[in-house]
Amino acid sequence: MIQFDYHTHSSISPDASSSMKEMCISAVQKGLIEIAITDHYEFLDFGKIHTTFTPSYISHYLDTLSQCREIFDGRLTVKYGLELGQMYLQPEYAAAVLKNHPWDYVIGSVHKLHNTDLSQFTFSQDNYLEIAGEYYSGLYRLALTGDFDCLGHLDLVKRHTSRYGLPDCSDVYMPAIEKILKVLIQRGKGLELNTSGFRQHPCDGYPSADILKLYHQLGGTIITVGSDSHNAGDVASHFDLASKFLEECGFRHIARFTRRTPSFIPI
Repeated sequence: MIQFDYHTHSSISPDASSSMKEMCISAVQKGLIEIAITDHYEFLDFGKIHTTFTPSYISHYLDTLSQCREIFDGRLTVKYGLELGQMYLQPEYAAAVLKNHPWDYVIGSVHKLHNTDLSQFTFSQDNYLEIAGEYYSGLYRLALTGDFDCLGHLDLVKRHTSRYGLPDCSDVYMPAIEKILKVLIQRGKGLELNTSGFRQHPCDGYPSADILKLYHQLGGTIITVGSDSHNAGDVASHFDLASKFLEECGFRHIARFTRRTPSFIPI
C-alpha cells in the first residue's frame, strides 16, 4: 500500500472541516508514514487580492503544522505543503508566499476562471468545450511559468462536466495536454495522481490512465499520490486502487519531497 499522502487539506483551508491534528491521527490509523498538509492558497485575476489568504494565514498554518510535527514525532512525518491556485496570475505575490518559509512540497493547480470556481459554472452542451479549453489554457500558463513541484488534478474539469451528464473532453484537448506534459518534463516538474475522483464524480483518477500513460511514454517520472482529502475520513482514500492504477500506466515508483527535492519510493 502507498504510505504517503501528498494532497490533504486541514480546516485552515476555508473549504475543509477537520483539524490538522485530526488529519494526522487519521493518517496514523490508516498506516501512513508521511503526510503533506497542502492547504489552499488562491490567487485572483484582474489585480484583485484574496482577503482570506494573507501573511497571517501562512503564519497560522506554519505554527499549527510545527505543533503537529512535535505531537506525531516518531509516528508520522508531517511535511510543509501548499496548494497554490492560479499562481500565474500574480507571480510576484506567489513568489513572496514561497519565499523564506520551509516548504517541502508545492502543488500548482487551476481552480478558477475569471475568479469563479469551476464548481460555480453551469456546464451545458453549448459551452463545456469552451470552458474546458480555457481551463487547459490556464494549466499551460501554469506549467510554463509556475514555481511548483507537481501539477495538481490535471483533468479536474471532467468532475464538473460529469455532474451535468456531459462527457470528459480530454480526448479533444489531448494535443494541449501533451504540450503541458512536455513542459512539465522539460522543467523538471512532476504530476500528481489525485484519488478524489475515485470517490466522487467521475469515478476516475485525476488524471486519467490515458494521460498518465502518455506522461510515462514522454519520459515523465515524478509522480505523487494525494487523496485531496478535506476531512479526516478521506485521508489515503482509494490508495489501494491508486497502486494498481499507476502500475498499469507503467510506473514503478512514486515521489516524496523534502525541501522541494524529490526522492523515489517503490510502489
